[in-house]
Amino acid sequence: MRSRLRTFARAGVVAGGLGLAMIAATGVSHAYAHDGGDPSSAGCAGRATTVESATVENAHSAFGTIELRYSAACHTVWARLTLDHTQPACGNASAGYACAGASVIRDDDGRRYGCTIHQGQSQCYTPMVYDKGMTSFAEGAVDRAAGMADVRTAAY
Repeated sequence: MRSRLRTFARAGVVAGGLGLAMIAATGVSHAYAHDGGDPSSAGCAGRATTVESATVENAHSAFGTIELRYSAACHTVWARLTLDHTQPACGNASAGYACAGASVIRDDDGRRYGCTIHQGQSQCYTPMVYDKGMTSFAEGAVDRAAGMADVRTAAY
């Protein structure tokens, strides 16, 4: 009987340790107010400003602009990617290219939201991340016949 209890106790310690290791490895980020919200419907986009931007380009071509948008009223940021031309066929094997997209990433905990520009469109914006007292950045990626481009803004 004693050896069975000892075996169960050891199994509990191992299982508990694995659980803590899994929690530490996943790096779960804290969700703040407005995390994942739509800037327009939340009323945060009205007086927002572009605080950082970068040209999405490679050695051969410029494709558009990635912006980090900031709302002082909501203390949030989001990414907006605007292409110079509408997105051609993308996202499947016959197109041969991935669709352009943007991400906003909060530096403090890595929380990330993204958006995709589908065929025929030229712009997308991501959901928001709360940013008061923290920093975040925007990233944009384009895949075209002229090559790939992946760029990020400075953090704000």
